[in-house]
Amino acid sequence: MNTKLKKILKTIIPLLLGIFLIWYSYNSATPTERAELIRNIKKADPFWVGLSLVLGTLSHLSRAYRWKFMLEPLGYKPKFINSFMALMAGYLANLGIPRSGEFLRAATLKTYEDIPVEKGFGTIISERLADLIILLSIISLAVILQTDNVLTYFA
Repeated sequence: MNTKLKKILKTIIPLLLGIFLIWYSYNSATPTERAELIRNIKKADPFWVGLSLVLGTLSHLSRAYRWKFMLEPLGYKPKFINSFMALMAGYLANLGIPRSGEFLRAATLKTYEDIPVEKGFGTIISERLADLIILLSIISLAVILQTDNVLTYFA
């Protein structure tokens, strides 16, 4: 099989699979569930939907950039697009098997950038630890700023 055909199939097959899964999900829903879905879509405010799409995309882009940035001190300079696509592939894998996406991210960068899996996975663990520290800091700040409400809740 020539490379052009492989490239086309790598694009078309996932796209067709996605379309099929959406169609299957919609058709396996009851008429009541479908009506509720349509009603909720019509009720959604386009401003908030658009804002959430923009912020979500920026979040993923910044996460891919952060991962690329974390790999550079190790002597690797992955392309941004490969970091981003590895991240997205990881999210997709997590939908099927939770936490499998982290392994897939490291394996994807091994395939496309020849970065050893253990180094890629090490940066993923570091990234998770940084996320945890930030989350705990935000929770601590919220508890400090809202001490009265927190004490009332537990009283």
